[in-house]
Amino acid sequence: MKLLIFIILFFQITLEAQSYVYNDVAYEQGLDFIHDNGGSGEKFYVETMGSGVCLLDYDNDGDLDIYFCQGAPLPGWNKNSSLFNTLFRNDNGQWTDVTEKAGVGDESYSIGCTCGDVDNDGDTDLYVTNFGDDILYINNGNGTFTDQTAEMGINSPKWGSSAAFFDGDNDGWLDLYVANYVEFSVDKNPWCGESISGLRAYCDPDVFEGITDDFYHNNGDGTFSNWTDKAGIANDRGKGLGVVLGDIDNDGDMDIYVANDKVMNLMYINDGSAHFEESALFNGVGFNENGKAEAGMGVDFGDINHNGRLDLFVTNFSGESNTLYLNDGAGNFTDITFTAGLGQPSLDVLGFGTKLLDIDLDGWLDLFVVNGHVIDNISHFNSAYTYAQRKQVFINNKNGTFREIDQKLIGAAAVPSVGRGAAFGDIDNDGDLDIVISNNNQPANLLIKKDSPENNWIGFELEGRSSNRDAIGGKVTIETANGKQIAYVNPAASYLASNDKRIVFGLNDTEMVDAIKVSWPGGNEEIFSLKNVNQYYKIVEGTGLSERKY
Repeated sequence: MKLLIFIILFFQITLEAQSYVYNDVAYEQGLDFIHDNGGSGEKFYVETMGSGVCLLDYDNDGDLDIYFCQGAPLPGWNKNSSLFNTLFRNDNGQWTDVTEKAGVGDESYSIGCTCGDVDNDGDTDLYVTNFGDDILYINNGNGTFTDQTAEMGINSPKWGSSAAFFDGDNDGWLDLYVANYVEFSVDKNPWCGESISGLRAYCDPDVFEGITDDFYHNNGDGTFSNWTDKAGIANDRGKGLGVVLGDIDNDGDMDIYVANDKVMNLMYINDGSAHFEESALFNGVGFNENGKAEAGMGVDFGDINHNGRLDLFVTNFSGESNTLYLNDGAGNFTDITFTAGLGQPSLDVLGFGTKLLDIDLDGWLDLFVVNGHVIDNISHFNSAYTYAQRKQVFINNKNGTFREIDQKLIGAAAVPSVGRGAAFGDIDNDGDLDIVISNNNQPANLLIKKDSPENNWIGFELEGRSSNRDAIGGKVTIETANGKQIAYVNPAASYLASNDKRIVFGLNDTEMVDAIKVSWPGGNEEIFSLKNVNQYYKIVEGTGLSERKY
């Protein structure tokens, strides 16, 4: 009997270990991007905050391609090389640099990016935030892009960070929210560090003034209008780093959460017309449970407890905990970080890219966090911290708590790096989510989930007709023997990133989905049923559901 119990426990542990292992295949698959922050030892503040990465199917061939944001030379940088953003095409598990052909090799100091079909023509366009003028690339549908920033009415010269496409007024066209960071100029680079030793360090964000974010309304005629004032966001001078969209009050429109650096975070509630009321204090998400502002970076919404409401996760600075806010459905969020088991494990790391995702496909949202300090010589100032840091996998215990998976069980994800932007998506189209990470001043990681999924799953790709073509803001609800799950089409989350716009639900051992409801942006609803799991389906608004083969 004891032998039988031992065998069962052994196989359970072995199966669990397999569920969380990632392989870093960047080198072997030819994904040879190396971020360079353009630094020369002068500790320009812009060096340490980037950089971002986007997953997008730019050529509509059914697999995800990767766009990396690159730094640019700063005063004193003297390397014999060129710096430019890079687009890699996915060629059956190998990566081809198509930057020059595609025309997206921006040489500005790029920070982040976001993706969406802004002209509803069926292909994905690309917006790049810069330390300086941002760029909007329009996809020509033939493997190339055209810079149409000025022609489309975009004028954003601030230090942009994260950005998000979404339909703020449900008119069928994607609008644009740009989170901006601080006022900084390389011509006025303050000295920060330790006066006794003379050792210089990157400055604290308190040294710099915050600036307003921007909102651009899509006019549906190939132009945008700056609605920052009209949208009601012009008076808030935050230090925006992360932005995520979600219908937190279940009223059919997308609200906005902005993670700010050491000042109050912002929650913009949408009245349905792309006018927003800032209500972070009222909603309980402006500060942590102790009433303190934290240094927010990465963000995501997701329903962690199957109650049909979007909860909120934010990554923060070392010495602070990351923060998990639980949505009670009455317009209030509660900081449950420490009771959920996420507080203590995050105190000695500095979080950036993150995602609530079902790593083991058991039907419950887990958590992946990318870490890395912002001070490259941090060990001199605080021996408890390191510059390169471990990544973290937290598994949902299905009771409102999470547990961190031992570093020995997550494979290449355990390798420390100076992590920043992270994009999540099914890169190999096998049903589980993989991760591409842009590391500051280091090579990128391409973390592919090892082996085929052990549990069942179902995936959906939505295409709008009367709603925006990408169906961003669309909500999918599934019912199975294990209850209901919800998810939104919401590629903008994490940090300086854009993710796979497809929705994947884990089903555990369930082999049947009883019902599927799609709530389209704008209010249309459709209900479907299906027999087969472990595959993707495409749902086109008003025309039905079909199997999607990749």
